[in-house]
Amino acid sequence: MTSQSAARHFYMVTFEIAQEDEALFNEIYDTEHVPNILKVEGVLGVVRVKDAAPTPKGWLLYSALYLITHPDLPSTPQWKAASEIGRWAPMMRPRMKSRAQRLGSVAACELAKLAAAAR
Repeated sequence: MTSQSAARHFYMVTFEIAQEDEALFNEIYDTEHVPNILKVEGVLGVVRVKDAAPTPKGWLLYSALYLITHPDLPSTPQWKAASEIGRWAPMMRPRMKSRAQRLGSVAACELAKLAAAAR
């Protein structure tokens, strides 16, 4: 079974951050938070996106889509422990204006095409 076919579920988190926090947010997310979450067994990949325009109040809107093998993975002690490592919890969580979460099943996944398009 390939990792693509194993990704039967997704967990998406969307949050607003201030423009002045964007550089720190991206640095911590990419160098600490994502690598820590990827170490959790059952996490197969992460796609991060940024909306094209800020919110009407000027906040930047970011989302992270985690491809996971089990729907309960984000509520496990392993995931929660990985989320607390490093600067993410103490430095970034307090700076986020809002946080919305979605959890569901993956209808289709074609990561090979996505990876090729990103090159």
